[in-house]
Amino acid sequence: MIENLKEIKKDELLSEVKKYADAKARFVTAVCNDLGDKLEVTYYFNASPGMEMSALRIAVGKDEEVPSLTGIYLTAVLIENEMKETFGLKVKDIAIDFGGHMFLAQDSPVLPMLKEKKEAAGEKGGE
Repeated sequence: MIENLKEIKKDELLSEVKKYADAKARFVTAVCNDLGDKLEVTYYFNASPGMEMSALRIAVGKDEEVPSLTGIYLTAVLIENEMKETFGLKVKDIAIDFGGHMFLAQDSPVLPMLKEKKEAAGEKGGE
């Protein structure tokens, strides 16, 4: 269990993130999890000089778009591109879109962190 975790709806994301920015909190990172029928994204922030973190969590369908945080925190561009490449998270209005090749090479597996893709590859005798 994560302390200081607030579960929100996707349409609340930017207004909640703006509150952290207004409080001069740092955007630390985000984590995406494949829950089977949906993706869960947890965004982490730090507002104190210590290690205490706060988090926002959303759950979205795999075909839903998520608003980019890059209009508020440009540093989110790296993790948003990573989640797009590895989980297929659809990020809307990302400031810099690496087109699926920030981490993954041209011949890399497609969406390597999705459960269904791994299972399909395993059934075919994949890598």
